[in-house]
Amino acid sequence: MQRNSVSSAGRRRAAARLLVIGAMLACGASIAGAQAIQPIKMVVPYAAGGVTDQAARVLAERMSQILGQPLLVENRPGAGSRLGPQAVAQGPADGSQLLFTNISFSTLPLADKSVRYDPLKSFAPVGLAAVYGAILVVKPALQARNLQELVDLARKNPGKLSYGSAGMGSGAHFVGEYFKSLTGSHVVHIPYRSTSAALNDVAGGLLDWTIDATAKPLIDAGKVRPLAVIGAQRDPRLPDVPTAAEAGLNGLDFNAWVGLLAPVDTPAPVLERLNKAMATALEDPAVRQRYLEMGLVPRGGPAERLTEQLRDDATRYRKVIEKAKIKFDVG
Repeated sequence: MQRNSVSSAGRRRAAARLLVIGAMLACGASIAGAQAIQPIKMVVPYAAGGVTDQAARVLAERMSQILGQPLLVENRPGAGSRLGPQAVAQGPADGSQLLFTNISFSTLPLADKSVRYDPLKSFAPVGLAAVYGAILVVKPALQARNLQELVDLARKNPGKLSYGSAGMGSGAHFVGEYFKSLTGSHVVHIPYRSTSAALNDVAGGLLDWTIDATAKPLIDAGKVRPLAVIGAQRDPRLPDVPTAAEAGLNGLDFNAWVGLLAPVDTPAPVLERLNKAMATALEDPAVRQRYLEMGLVPRGGPAERLTEQLRDDATRYRKVIEKAKIKFDVG
């Protein structure tokens, strides 16, 4: 009887140990699973509402479904889009933090020597999301029915017209300063936290003009008037709006784009996984439709497309900056 009692007690202790071990293994698996689905942060260096922010959110939503991993868009505006890239460049190179940005990422370091990142050396491209032509729009009350009339008005009224951008060194600021150089005019620059904020002030009559790709709803409502597409081709949503060149102002051709990047030392397998998910997302008909509605032409494909874009930007806009003597240094 005693031996059977001892044996039963031993079995109970062994069973208890197995339960503890099983619980520990289950806990470990749960922790490992939590680590496996760690959210990815997608930093946008602009305030919410602009075309870059909207494009990032559409892409992040679909990529999250493909990866089975949350992608959280974080707006980090400030200093004319300098803060976001600098923060990501200095962040972890493990795929947990990415940068979704636009053409100003290329132009800003060329015109501002205080910028603490290099587009080609500080980052590894994930992919080119889309290209687009921004639209120059004016307030309805402005006495300029076309781009040439705007040029004439600016020349005849130095310092009396104003344009808005997403901040010092942003894409719209670059175009605005180049406009002034090409036309020999003086227009006052008003920096905002986003081009959508500037666009709202144009619609409200507080600002004379701005450049943005998301202006179509306000154009359709008659709250702003489009004068030209700042790009090589017309916007298919606005077939009657000419390009700047067609409107008589040669040279104001801005190859705008949005794309995704990671810190330069991010491992190749991580970059490949992200690129594949991004390319798959951009092939989704729903994503493509939403991009087209924003005036964006989806791209995707290999990461080298974005590398080529960055190299082309450096060559082209360095010449523009030197010719126009554009400087954005803010210290």
